[in-house]
Amino acid sequence: MDASSLYQKKLVSKEQYRALCVGQYGSRYFKDKRGQEESLRELLMLAETAGVKTLHELFFHHADIHAAMFFTSGQIERIRKALDELGLNLLFVDAQLKPNQLRNLEEELKIRVLGRIEVILDIFAMRAKTREAILQVELAQLLYILPRLKGLGGVLSRQGATGAPGIGTRGPGETMLETDRRYIRRRIQKIRDDLKDVERHRGTARQGRNLPTFALVGYTNAGKSSTLNALSSSSQKVFAEDKLFATLDTFSRKIYLGEADFRPQYAVVTDTVGFIRNLPASLVAAFQSTLAEIKHADIVIEVHDASSPQLEDELQVVASELARLGSDQKPRILYFNKDDLVFPDDRKALQKRFPDAIWGNALSKDGIAALRGFLAAQNRQPLAQPALS
Repeated sequence: MDASSLYQKKLVSKEQYRALCVGQYGSRYFKDKRGQEESLRELLMLAETAGVKTLHELFFHHADIHAAMFFTSGQIERIRKALDELGLNLLFVDAQLKPNQLRNLEEELKIRVLGRIEVILDIFAMRAKTREAILQVELAQLLYILPRLKGLGGVLSRQGATGAPGIGTRGPGETMLETDRRYIRRRIQKIRDDLKDVERHRGTARQGRNLPTFALVGYTNAGKSSTLNALSSSSQKVFAEDKLFATLDTFSRKIYLGEADFRPQYAVVTDTVGFIRNLPASLVAAFQSTLAEIKHADIVIEVHDASSPQLEDELQVVASELARLGSDQKPRILYFNKDDLVFPDDRKALQKRFPDAIWGNALSKDGIAALRGFLAAQNRQPLAQPALS
């Protein structure tokens, strides 16, 4: 049995779905419409990454969250009307729904309903390729399911769980939920043990490198994988796509930094999973073996999409996640990617704020030589942590 028997991907045959994305501001989730608009735009991108092509959006302003339905009765009627008029059959809610809210909305609207985290989990499951990534995604799913298992019972049964051997047949008097909880806890421990083995192998590999190490970090879709491809001369390119969470796997490449004292200089650069706003700590914790590369790196290369309208928020998200990982005091290099899309005034303001940052475009390789030279210099004298203000 694997996680899919308890948390099956909800967006199977995604091309048949036509979705409504709903955001609410004025509550504890978002105080103002601008913040909600930015988050809903990101949810639309997540939905597109998950494969849903037809999308519509709807905003609500309301200070209170309905305990049973999340939305008020009037808002639900507006959602129902939009679903009927536009011929939609899937609802995305830009919030972390409680299990009872998810179940009640599905029963009331007679369609599938997904919160922000369910969409991210679906993308994780779709993107994971290596054994390590698959294990980490299953761990993230199980950590998400376990505290919600009772409330999700009805939803999970409607998803057509595969009925793995042993579920519900482990002994007299045991309920399905009790059996599931016991299985999930055992499976979580097994995955954690397996990932510890992966981390031990990584540690052995790191000790054997005897080279300076750099870790690429940043908001999802900032261009980390493209930056690694631009720095590396390897013919084996890391998968890079203009979508959120294009890769969940960790890739390391040996890169050439130039000559020093008539000797070639090399370093190891590792790509890591991207960050995103409002990601629960349990999901971040599931990727500890991958994110450990950040902790062990000599220097962090912080990649940002300089053209992003949400750049300020993304800077803060990355800073917060590095702090959560205990890596916020590491030496960092800021690399502002996609600089050809930045307005001149915005660029001047950022250059004044971050005078040591490197600017470029990973796809055209503009600025990559400067970044490579900067990395070579840091082997001799590491950078201080850049200020965010």
